[in-house]
Amino acid sequence: MANDTQNVVIGKRQILRELKGGNLAEIRIASDAETVYITQLIEAAKSGNVAYRICSTMHQIAADYGIEVPCGAVGVLKA
Repeated sequence: MANDTQNVVIGKRQILRELKGGNLAEIRIASDAETVYITQLIEAAKSGNVAYRICSTMHQIAADYGIEVPCGAVGVLKA
């Protein structure tokens, strides 16, 4: 799935900031992230009317986006 990190923001803080700015097309959340983390991002996505999906693991998301450490979520920026 190798994706370009220029098209995504990494982690909850950046996702929430871009969500407030209306810049996200989708949020991808790792299935093995902490339950509270997942819940917070799902609620934020719903309130911001942005699509989200639960996918793979933190390690797989990191590998897919060229991130050096496990990552709980990425926000895909609008084109």
